[in-house]
Amino acid sequence: MRTRSAKALGAIAVLSAAALVFAGCAAGNTAPNASDSPSAELPTVDWDAAAAGDVQDGGTLNLAVGALPVNYNNSQIDGNDVDTNTILSSTAGGPLRITTDGATEVNPDYASSVELVSDDPQVVEIKLNPKAVWEDGTPITVADYEATWKALNGSNADYQVVSTTGWDQIGSVEQGSDEFDVKITFSSVFADWQSLLGGVLPAAVANDPVAFNTGYTAKALPSSGPFAISKIDQTGQVITLTPNPMWWGAKPKLETILFKVVSQAQQGSSFANKEIDALYISSNADLFATAKSREDAEIQATNGLTWTHVTMNAKEGPLSDVNVRKAVASVVNREQISAAANTPVEVPAVTQGDYIFMAGQEGYQDKALPYDTAAGETFLKDAGYTKEGDSWMKDGEALKLTVTVPADTATNIQRAEQVQADLGDFGIPVELTTVPAAQYFSDYVIPGNFEMVTFSWQGTPFPISSSEALFYPLDSGQNFTGTTDDKLGDLWTKANTELDPDKRIEIANEINDTIWSYVPMFPIAPLPNVWAVKQGLVNYGAAMFGYSPVDWTIVGWKK
Repeated sequence: MRTRSAKALGAIAVLSAAALVFAGCAAGNTAPNASDSPSAELPTVDWDAAAAGDVQDGGTLNLAVGALPVNYNNSQIDGNDVDTNTILSSTAGGPLRITTDGATEVNPDYASSVELVSDDPQVVEIKLNPKAVWEDGTPITVADYEATWKALNGSNADYQVVSTTGWDQIGSVEQGSDEFDVKITFSSVFADWQSLLGGVLPAAVANDPVAFNTGYTAKALPSSGPFAISKIDQTGQVITLTPNPMWWGAKPKLETILFKVVSQAQQGSSFANKEIDALYISSNADLFATAKSREDAEIQATNGLTWTHVTMNAKEGPLSDVNVRKAVASVVNREQISAAANTPVEVPAVTQGDYIFMAGQEGYQDKALPYDTAAGETFLKDAGYTKEGDSWMKDGEALKLTVTVPADTATNIQRAEQVQADLGDFGIPVELTTVPAAQYFSDYVIPGNFEMVTFSWQGTPFPISSSEALFYPLDSGQNFTGTTDDKLGDLWTKANTELDPDKRIEIANEINDTIWSYVPMFPIAPLPNVWAVKQGLVNYGAAMFGYSPVDWTIVGWKK
């Protein structure tokens, strides 16, 4: 996912725009399959489920985020981070929604039907719910879909979008029988078409690049969900959400949702002191131990779509040499990092070796360079380095690197320290450069102001199409590596236009092999979704697909 601001357990980045628009079962989705992988031992949902009639009316839910959004438009590059998406998840929705097992279904609040009505040309028809309106009462119509498509399809460089994937394969968005009948015609086949149908922007926003880019840096987008942001307290660092007065669906149970900015270092104690009601732990051992000290805490754990990695900036410097990147990837002990992260939170420790699929999913192939210091030496020698004493030298200069880490994000720092130790023992000194968490992505990761960074990408239900922007093209809004392989363009075009699931996986495996050939980053481990919640909280907590399947109208406190 940018999974691009610090989340409770570290910086996480959201994997392309598809992470913002939920969809499900199609060729290549990430619904888990039976597997011998230890990760398959965990469920896909572990929260306490309750029917609406068993949930109290009223009450407040207190949650923590690492930072306030820098842009409340999460289709704009600075707004595509996990905290922002979480905050906005109760304020938006669309024709399709994710189920708890990773499939999709039509969301009747927003549409009565979503159908692929033609294969050649590919045409999707959406029958919108006429009751669905924006926060100001304006109906959600085909005009919003057309404007959103034009903003996100890459035809106007003034729009600073997260990703154009899929949107750039739409030829037209037109009105059918009336303004609530949307017909989307694709200029070329896009297999993951459902990934585009989670929601849209208001036409007034999407039609104006200034409004799109900077109009919502200090205020919220108009809500189209059961809740609306009613107050942004910049001084107190608190966002207040209350029921959307224009909401046409079932009345939400909660009276208030509060998102409080709490540094990662303080979130454990904040939960233990009963200041927040739910805590995302992931693989943070300190948070896990602190959370368990609360007498009314309930620990939940599921599989997840988030994976940690080290991204290497190949734009310039030593890491512009592929053999140096391969050496680094060979010398870092990924198994040890995974064990150190997952064992203390009592979940299986596995590594991630595929750039597209998660471990335990159909199509997954572990092609990672194995932990092998001898191979690392060979790679460095191929890059022209020689070992002189404890250092690797080339042209009279010792090889040394830096890792830029966000302050107060324990898991990022711990991971960077382990990378530092492994490379240091090998003879490559690594300096950790600590920067403010709130500016980590905007000032360092996105502009490429780093040599190495480690954070997490949060995947989507459509890993093939949504992962493209991480690696191709070179100037993609999410390719922070400073390099690419031109072969990827044709490969992703083939994958995104292939409707046969088995053939799509074959192409995805070829993409995986291609990326491993030049190693712009190396995955480390999939992160579990480990949560601690206050007993009595229902319909919210640990789920493989994150906040995607949350029905905010029934989140609340059990009667």
